[in-house]
Amino acid sequence: MVETIPTERFFNSLLGSEVRSSLFEFVDFGTASVIQQQIEITLDNFEPRIENVQILVDPRPDLNEFEVTVIFDIVGQEFPTQEYSFLLEAAR
Repeated sequence: MVETIPTERFFNSLLGSEVRSSLFEFVDFGTASVIQQQIEITLDNFEPRIENVQILVDPRPDLNEFEVTVIFDIVGQEFPTQEYSFLLEAAR
């Protein structure tokens, strides 16, 4: 969902974010902040099954990538807080 471009899904054209276009920018804290906001907006709008969301985006300029960690609770479940990490590689 994070790397899905809006209008890419036929039956839900609003689903997606502009994260992919941000990967053409510099790998720095400014771009990391933009990516964090885009992921936050996407999850707020399209993922009602999670709450208490915290998104951490760590730029790694030497590797030309961002490490993203999403921390969240599942609504209505007694599971411990979940954490999901992934890498976004910047394209130049």
